[in-house]
Amino acid sequence: MKTRWMVAFSTLALAGMLQAQETAQAGGGVAVHAGGMGPHVMIRHEMGKWWQNPDVVSKLGLSDSQISQLNQVFYNHKMNLIDYGAAMEKQDLKLQSMLDADQPDEGQVNAQVDQVLAARGKLEREFTTMSLDLRKQLSLEQWRQLKTIRGAEGGPGDHFFMYFKQKGMGPGGPGMPMGPDGMPPPPPPPLD
Repeated sequence: MKTRWMVAFSTLALAGMLQAQETAQAGGGVAVHAGGMGPHVMIRHEMGKWWQNPDVVSKLGLSDSQISQLNQVFYNHKMNLIDYGAAMEKQDLKLQSMLDADQPDEGQVNAQVDQVLAARGKLEREFTTMSLDLRKQLSLEQWRQLKTIRGAEGGPGDHFFMYFKQKGMGPGGPGMPMGPDGMPPPPPPPLD
């Protein structure tokens, strides 16, 4: 029972994080996704295509050539991010199917969790590589200025989002309690 709760909660958290592959407008937004675990709402604050924000372009002094290169880098990586995100959702769907069984096979569930994590790893690696390749298009001074802008926009890091499961079973689903901070509460302690 303890393993099942941990796997279910971890999968829910991972699925939310992986929806970060969707491109947001600079300054954040709300995205609704109907993926492997049903409809979800994600509130996102991230830079998105920050090089298309006129204020950021002005502050960084980006040239037309840099903007074109940034668009190309983004496009090339976005194609991979879409593929890796789909692979992750497929692995997650398999895991959900196993967890929905009346008598889940713990060995199979654990093996499938490894598959989910491997797919997630590919997605995270591609996102990190994209971030690095985007950074390579900037001068050192532009990079430093972008870090300052990021700090002013939404805090440290280049993206931050909160994930809520809108419908379905589990924490945050209909009729399920929410924590004081608006996030689903942690899973209940094991019944040992």
